[in-house]
Amino acid sequence: MKRSVIWVLAACAWCAGCATVPFPEPAPFSVEKEAWNGVPARFEARLAPAYEQVNAVVVRYRMREMAALGYVAVDRPARSFSVACLNPVGIKLFDVVCDHGRIEGRFVAPEIAERGGDFAQAAGLDLMRAYFDWSPPAGTPHRIRNGRLVFAAEDETGRTEYRYAGADGRLVEKVRLEKGRVRWRVEYREYRQGEDGWIPSGIVVHNRQYGYRLVVSARETEP
Repeated sequence: MKRSVIWVLAACAWCAGCATVPFPEPAPFSVEKEAWNGVPARFEARLAPAYEQVNAVVVRYRMREMAALGYVAVDRPARSFSVACLNPVGIKLFDVVCDHGRIEGRFVAPEIAERGGDFAQAAGLDLMRAYFDWSPPAGTPHRIRNGRLVFAAEDETGRTEYRYAGADGRLVEKVRLEKGRVRWRVEYREYRQGEDGWIPSGIVVHNRQYGYRLVVSARETEP
């Protein structure tokens, strides 16, 4: 028990630093051109279908920054997840659940709620974007841009870009643009190999509409 408490405090202390120290920039995309069309499907096939994590989290919401420890369980086929975050002294900051695509904000701490807006709903939507929908629709056009293989899926109100990088074609960014402006962005900066496939372990979520950013980095607990 004592060891767990020490780990929690250490993780949150580390997490406070990750607000100013970004993840390393992904290597440029370098898959052979003949394989470009199959990059999204091959990448998604290597992802773990379900996993649980303990994460160090930094929440920046309307000019206030908070370090936290997050507990996450994700089931991609069921489009379900649960996320709970505690501050360094063990007080819950927020608790959000997505059950088969339906978001429920179970709790938001007063220090977050008092800053206005429906933080739980906004965070839930962005976590859905981060944890689900990893591939562009079939037939989406693609091209190389700034060291990324970019699939740009157009719809009635804007476009969603899926950007791949590295020698193995990993998804590194999803970006939503409407009327020429970025509405939200998800950056995948680290993956680790789990028993059932790749697991995203370094994620940054930006939402300009609601004025917040989440920086999430997985950390392993001791047995």
